[in-house]
Amino acid sequence: MLFVRFLKRNILLYFRDRTSVFFSFLSTIIVLAIMIAFLGEANVSTTLGVLGADQAGEHLRASCLIIRWTVAGIIVVNAVSVSMTLVGVMVRDEESDTMSAFLVAPVKRAVYVTGYVVAAVLVALLMCILTFVLGELYIYCIGGDIVTAKEACEVILIIFSIIFSSAAFVFLCAVFVHTSSAYGGLTTVIGSLMGFLAAIYVPYGGMPDMLQDIIRFVPAFQGSSAIREVMMRREIQWFGCDDAVKNGYSEYMGLVVRYGDHTVSSMGKVLYMFAAGVVLLGIAIFVLNRKKQAER
Repeated sequence: MLFVRFLKRNILLYFRDRTSVFFSFLSTIIVLAIMIAFLGEANVSTTLGVLGADQAGEHLRASCLIIRWTVAGIIVVNAVSVSMTLVGVMVRDEESDTMSAFLVAPVKRAVYVTGYVVAAVLVALLMCILTFVLGELYIYCIGGDIVTAKEACEVILIIFSIIFSSAAFVFLCAVFVHTSSAYGGLTTVIGSLMGFLAAIYVPYGGMPDMLQDIIRFVPAFQGSSAIREVMMRREIQWFGCDDAVKNGYSEYMGLVVRYGDHTVSSMGKVLYMFAAGVVLLGIAIFVLNRKKQAER
């Protein structure tokens, strides 16, 4: 089947280019370096200051909280960076006129477009799940409790929704870019902003009110919030402080998203990301159709 062969071709192009694979994970390496070298112990100390309990093992619990908070952010960054690398194959094909050679065949443009997007989703899903598993293995090695099977399934569903919305956004951006150099610059800008838009470098509650009002509508932040809510809720409940303190900590760290008096559930965040992905894909397809009509 042509679609399967085209899909396989796009995936293999990604894994054969080791430099491209490395740079798609460069933002992950930067986040880890920052968290380990500068912010890790400070965040643990802050968490203990807020949630500190008299029970033994509170430092380990606080460490697990921060690790999971960081891993959730890294998953979001990977979802965007890996998607951008895969969709970049489309830009290179267009720049080298390979796309024109494809379109000579009696195959609808939608088949090729779908091949690029699905390849991005599949590879990003693999890499994000691998990141999640490695994070849980690290927590297990330091003596923490890993997530339950139910929580793992919830996380995988959330990861898929993050990747879907991310791939749709990246594809929309790629529609307006026609050279690899321009796309590389776009990748750098988006990769740099993603750490803030997903509330990775700075907790949601530590941002100015105006920025909070903006990023709560960003699908990437909704995704990081949903994963954190699922992965961290058992750890937070372990501490013996008042529920009001726990709720305040959850909101400050971005586990809770509110619009006025309404608190968005994990499933609500997932639906929001899927809806955003559908809208972004619809806009991208509309723009492509307009370009196709203009070329005639």
